Amino acid sequence: MSDPVDREIRLALWKLHILHHAERGPVYGLWLLEELAEHGHRLSPGTLYPILERMERNGWLRSKAPRRANARKDYRITAAGRRVLEQLRIDVDKLHRELVLGIDPARGSRGQDTTAKSARAGRRASHVDERSVPNEGRRS
Repeated sequence: MSDPVDREIRLALWKLHILHHAERGPVYGLWLLEELAEHGHRLSPGTLYPILERMERNGWLRSKAPRRANARKDYRITAAGRRVLEQLRIDVDKLHRELVLGIDPARGSRGQDTTAKSARAGRRASHVDERSVPNEGRRS
């Protein structure tokens, strides 16, 4: 991933994904690398482990030190991490409604629909000459 802006935005998505899975149970680095890769996010260990360390410093995850030097390090969500995840789920839902579904948050209804399908339909409809539509079919 060479675009720093893209990477910066995706960092938030990766952290959200990590918290989501840590809420379900303990997670560890290799599993997270594979899980994120299944969703098209190919991270290196040099990217993932600093993220995990930062999340731990922020108090969102806690790890248990492995008993052996080469054993995996499990990460679990903390109470603070659960609170962050709960708020982020609300925020993501609102954002999804606005960006993907085209729902205007101020009105609680569809505003200008920006989905690709609607945009294509709108372009097709805009090519209709109003003069060819009978009066009873026109909206006033």
